[in-house]
Amino acid sequence: MAKAYILLAEGFEEVEALAAADVLIRSGVETVLTGIDPMKREVCGSHGIRVISSECFTDPVTYDPARFGDADAVILPGGKQGTANLKASKAVAEMVKAYYDAGKYVCAICAAPTVLAACGILDGLEATCFPGFEKEMADAIYVDAPAIVTGNVITGRSMGTAVEFGLKVAEKLVGRETAEKTAASLHR
Repeated sequence: MAKAYILLAEGFEEVEALAAADVLIRSGVETVLTGIDPMKREVCGSHGIRVISSECFTDPVTYDPARFGDADAVILPGGKQGTANLKASKAVAEMVKAYYDAGKYVCAICAAPTVLAACGILDGLEATCFPGFEKEMADAIYVDAPAIVTGNVITGRSMGTAVEFGLKVAEKLVGRETAEKTAASLHR
């Protein structure tokens, strides 16, 4: 069974995290909401919605591959403050780089693709992000699209494209046919 970690930082965009989680779960992907703060499992989103993470990082500074290296994808939801908190975490940067280097899927939506850019992952790759964050995309090739897949990197534009983003991730993790069945069941 495919597995994905969705990293939750204080101020994350709730729709982006939960829509992606919902689509992945419907597609049969084991989906783990993971708080990046080891001191609390309850993470407050950008609109005050509190989510209980399934588990948390054990250390905000060091990525633990023995504990969090077993998935096929890592997903970073956006939100202005959530993205800033993801960028501030050395453990998140280590995890993102380790997943990318291992050929696993590294996925980010809204402002969060700037975290990938800060890690040097988007250099020369086509990617999208929330309008206005293009300047923070380093040497990425910005494409104005709902969701972009470039190799093992998947980026999404915004909360309004969260379902499409989730379906792109599902397609890569469990195949086009399963993702299409999930899409059809959503009656979009």
